[in-house]
Amino acid sequence: MLQWKKHLKQINNYWIFPVLLTIGTVFFILEPSPLTGVAWFYFISRVLCTGDKTIVSVSFLGMLILTISCWQTLNKEQQKKFPEAIEVTGHLSVLPDKFKIDGDRLQLEGSFSQSKKNKRKVIAFYRFTSEQEKQSWQKKYLPIRISLSGEFETPLPQTNLNGFDYRKYLKENGIYQTLSISNMHKIEMENPKFYDVLTLLSSYRKRAIDYCDNTFLKETSLHLKTLIFGFKSSEFSQKEGILANLGILHLFSLSGMHVTFFIGSFRYLLLRCGITIEKLFWLQLLFSIVYAGLTGFSISVVRALMQSIISLSNREFKWRLSGLDCWGLSLIVGLIFQPYLLFSAGGQLSYGLSFFILYVHPIVERINNRYIRMYCFSLLLNITMIPLIGLTFFEWQLTSSLFTFLLLPIFERAILPILTISLLSSFACKIKLLIDVLEIYFVIQQSVFEWLSRYSTFTLVTGIFSPVLFLLTCSSLFLLLHTMSKRSKKAYLIGAGLLFLMNNKYFSPKGTIAFIDVGQGDSIFIQTPFHQENILIDTGGKVDFEKDKWAVKTKQIANADYSVIPYLKSKGVKYLDKVLISHGDMDHCGDLLTINEKIPIRSLYFPVGTEEKPVFRQMLDRLKRKGTRCYPILAGASISRSISLEILAPTVSGTGENKDSMVVYTKVSGRRFLFTGDLEKEGEKQMIKQFPTLKADVLKIGHHGSKTSSDPLFIQTIGLTDGIISCGRNNRFKHPHKETVDTLNQEQITQFHTDKNGMIYYEWTPFTRMSPAKTIMEED
Repeated sequence: MLQWKKHLKQINNYWIFPVLLTIGTVFFILEPSPLTGVAWFYFISRVLCTGDKTIVSVSFLGMLILTISCWQTLNKEQQKKFPEAIEVTGHLSVLPDKFKIDGDRLQLEGSFSQSKKNKRKVIAFYRFTSEQEKQSWQKKYLPIRISLSGEFETPLPQTNLNGFDYRKYLKENGIYQTLSISNMHKIEMENPKFYDVLTLLSSYRKRAIDYCDNTFLKETSLHLKTLIFGFKSSEFSQKEGILANLGILHLFSLSGMHVTFFIGSFRYLLLRCGITIEKLFWLQLLFSIVYAGLTGFSISVVRALMQSIISLSNREFKWRLSGLDCWGLSLIVGLIFQPYLLFSAGGQLSYGLSFFILYVHPIVERINNRYIRMYCFSLLLNITMIPLIGLTFFEWQLTSSLFTFLLLPIFERAILPILTISLLSSFACKIKLLIDVLEIYFVIQQSVFEWLSRYSTFTLVTGIFSPVLFLLTCSSLFLLLHTMSKRSKKAYLIGAGLLFLMNNKYFSPKGTIAFIDVGQGDSIFIQTPFHQENILIDTGGKVDFEKDKWAVKTKQIANADYSVIPYLKSKGVKYLDKVLISHGDMDHCGDLLTINEKIPIRSLYFPVGTEEKPVFRQMLDRLKRKGTRCYPILAGASISRSISLEILAPTVSGTGENKDSMVVYTKVSGRRFLFTGDLEKEGEKQMIKQFPTLKADVLKIGHHGSKTSSDPLFIQTIGLTDGIISCGRNNRFKHPHKETVDTLNQEQITQFHTDKNGMIYYEWTPFTRMSPAKTIMEED
């Protein structure tokens, strides 16, 4: 043992080598590719090149441990799933802080079992049948065991290019199936055993969250739950867009700042009470575990606490570890217990920021002025996040560093202390004046945030980074930090190069025509080479059905928030040059305002008469107030700049119905595209009479494949090769109809359906012809 301690001390300040090798091992095993393979072999060779037997031994030991951990994770993924598409009965065990209620929907995360041997973690969904049933669930604060019946299904994978992959997200959390509960036969609450620490902490967390709701007013309770217990309710999700736009969402996510405050306060109070340093170490260790449990063991809190414990142990036991060593050891431990840790945005942000803090601190410490030093620190940390932004978020808030600089001291020195004191003191005495004052402050704060978000932010939409661009950006970032630490003037040149890489979209020769999967609706995106023009035909949307007040979700999430908008941002779109609305149905224009809020629309085109629809007229009024130019048009118009869009219908003013759909024709890189909205058979026949020589290679099949469209004569006349049907999975209209599918099959037309294939897209460059159709999902 003494010999091992001696060897371990020899690699102090060199723990980065085992860390790199374990990271390479995890990525190569869990997501094998040529790139991860090259990186893994590079890390192996780099470790071997050190020539230090201890470094090599520890590195390969870490690689072996992570290989076993990854193998166990992959083995879980390959275990037999519960049967799908049939009703299954069993038991679901749920901790009290692992269920969420929003409107009439209940989401549960727990362990489902049919027998003691067959037990797996699942996400389950249930719809309340009455307000009383919902209220009874809101009062539960003990572990729950439910006897139920329902149907399992495999989570949906990514359906749009660069979009959210729900299946991958759940897999990274050890969940491989979702459960739709049809009936709860029996619900039992179980008192946790005194030795079941995790269950006890979950129960106390749920009680604390409910206490905040019952004791404080709405906004104060929201901040208490978010900033102290890490519980983000559906009410908080309403504010996430504003906070993300300001670049201060991290202040509301439990992180090192919160851990530093609570650990520091705990140490200060105990030292003031006369506790010795020796006893304090063990008490702080216990407090860290309890606090992690009360925050739901979030990634950032566990990382910060683990790093804090290692640093404390380093001082206590004189290990002589560097700050980088402590960071590396906390990452290795995290990876052992959760191999997918660095695959999640939370893990990447938490470990990425804490890593770069070690680099940035020495650079800014030379600045004498305290406030300039604090701002430069915030700015440099914001810059270090650029590679991750290019992989996950696609937009960089330049003003984030300024808002963080201004607000971080307020959160650290005012908001967190006041909220903590208010919560603790409320157990002894509830002071109505204090509760009212806090609520007034947070209401004012929210109003200020909304104003700042609207008028004082600057966002650079980078688009998604390719693997090569990501590596170039990372290399430029490390060179920038290195030259700044050396006070070299080359830092200015490297900074300019980094800015160039962030604007790579203007140098991309690739153009795209994409049929976005928006469920039961239409949305088609056209981007021309070198980012000359961004055009959207229809926006998608959904029809809302009236519900009782208790059953309505707190935040109504538009389809565009998880389909159109993320895809457009991944393509580097900051403004839409043109939006064309085929007609006034909500599944074609319902998300118009939502998109305009995130991605401003410069010009809007729609068929004459569509404005007669009251809902669409209201949209127009709001868009005009925001500065969008609106143009009602008819057949014969041509909308041209980088490509020509010819309007073939309607020929007369209508009322915005299916028969009045705008028909758009364009020819790009040798391929002819025809977009017909929800045009019905009568309109199709009229169009081929008016344009008897009309031909198209790719047709957006009318009305989502309904039998009311796709007249056989029309399909024969235009000479199709590809037919694109945009429809929702298991939609209530049963689109596409068999008649339409048969018509297309008879003409030997290649069909693509968004419900089966996800997004369908075509690509071209000024130097190449249009590619064949590409899809995101393989049809079953």
